Amino acid sequence: MKNARFLSALLLVGTALPLPVLANGAPTAAPSAPSAMKVLSRIDLAQADQPSAKSVDDVRGSSQTKTTSPQPVGAFPTNEMSGMPVIGLDGGADAIKKDVAALQQTLTELQQLQLQTKQAHWNASGTLYYPLHLLLQEHYEGLSKYADTIAERLLAVGASADGRANTIVRTSGVPEIPGGFLDDAQILVWFTNAYKRVGEEVNAAIKATEQVDPTTSNLLQEVEHGIAKYQWQMRAQLQRTKTDPNTGWDLNDNKPVDLAPQAPSKP
Repeated sequence: MKNARFLSALLLVGTALPLPVLANGAPTAAPSAPSAMKVLSRIDLAQADQPSAKSVDDVRGSSQTKTTSPQPVGAFPTNEMSGMPVIGLDGGADAIKKDVAALQQTLTELQQLQLQTKQAHWNASGTLYYPLHLLLQEHYEGLSKYADTIAERLLAVGASADGRANTIVRTSGVPEIPGGFLDDAQILVWFTNAYKRVGEEVNAAIKATEQVDPTTSNLLQEVEHGIAKYQWQMRAQLQRTKTDPNTGWDLNDNKPVDLAPQAPSKP
C-alpha cells in the first residue's frame, strides 16, 4: 500500500518536470499524466481485485489476544432455561417450548432486518438516495427496539436469548441483501419482500402463542404492526395508481422493477 501511494506521488511530481526539447528547439509532446484521482482509483481497484483472504488473516492476526469460551458453543439457536423461579405458563413444558421458539425466531428475523437496513442505509444510491437513507435509519432504530423487547420477553419467561451472528446466519429465513452499492429500486423491492416474509412469520408466531402465553402474543402483535408499517412505507413508493402505473422504470434503468403483484384474495 505504501509503495503504491509512493508510486502515485512520483507520477504526480513528474508532471512538473521540464520537458525534453527537439533539435529545432521545440519541446516534445509529453504524454498527459494521469490525475491523482485516476492513479489512486487504479490502485484501489487493483487491490479490490486481489483475494481478500490474506488481508483478512492479517487483520485477524494483528491482535495477540486469544479468545476462548469457558463452555461449549452449543447449537444454533441455544435457549437455556433458568432454574430460578419464574412466572409459569399454563400448559407446562409444551407451552414454554412453543413460546420460546416463537420469540427466538422473531428475535432472529428482527436482527437480520437490522443488519440489512444498515447495509442499505450506508450503500443506498440513486434518485431516492436521501429519503431512503433517512427512512432506513428510522427503520433500523424501530427494529432495534422491537428486538430488545422480544429478547427481554425471552428472559422474562425464563429462557436465554440467542443473538449470536451464527444464529442469524443459520436460522433466519430472510436472505442476505446483495453487497456493494444498492440502487433505490433494488432497495425498495428487497425490503418490500423481506418485510412481507417477516410479517407473515410473526403472524404465525402470534397464533402459536395466543393460547399458551397471551402476553407474548400481544407483544408479537406490536411487532407485526410495526413490520406491516415498514412494508407499506417501502411498497408505497412503487404503488400503482389510476393516474400513474408507477412501475419504477424511472429508477431502474428504464425497466420495470421486479416486484410480483399481490395475489388476489379469496372471497
